[in-house]
Amino acid sequence: MPMVRVATNLPDKDVPTDFEEHLTDLLAESLNRPRKNFFIELLTGQRITHGASRSPVAVIKVGSIFFAELSCSQRFVQRLVSLIQNFWEN
Repeated sequence: MPMVRVATNLPDKDVPTDFEEHLTDLLAESLNRPRKNFFIELLTGQRITHGASRSPVAVIKVGSIFFAELSCSQRFVQRLVSLIQNFWEN
């Protein structure tokens, strides 16, 4: 079963409460699998830096045998980037 772990230095209060549901829907649509097949782990308030900066950042790890097909993974990554941008730019 596919698993996605999102770790961010943002506090929990700054992450939309329905983020996991939107990510699950995105996975289900991208991989053509039922929602019940996905595990989402969201870790907020982590001590993560990028380039020694404490600016908002997220580290996303995806584990799935379905990503062996390049077109599938490219489609998912494009949708994931759009989802993240929509949530954090608003």
